[in-house]
Amino acid sequence: MIDKLTPYRLRRAEKREEDWKDRERLARTEFIGWLGFGILSPLEAWLLMLVIGALHGLTAGVPAIGYGTALLLTLGVDLAAWWLGRFRRTK
Repeated sequence: MIDKLTPYRLRRAEKREEDWKDRERLARTEFIGWLGFGILSPLEAWLLMLVIGALHGLTAGVPAIGYGTALLLTLGVDLAAWWLGRFRRTK
């Protein structure tokens, strides 16, 4: 005797497999994004420190900042951009 629920069960199994592949793809993308953020943030802070140092050399009104301050400023700007991006997204 053929089970009437077999096609339904097969479709559910295929759907679960597709969902699992989508989750793996999303996790891989997020990992690459975090890795890029971890590599590029210190570089971005170092470049910001150099630019502000150059502006400090041109005019005395711009205070010189160190690497730690530049890194914290970079992380703060990135966090603010992330929050603003969350408010703009629609699902």
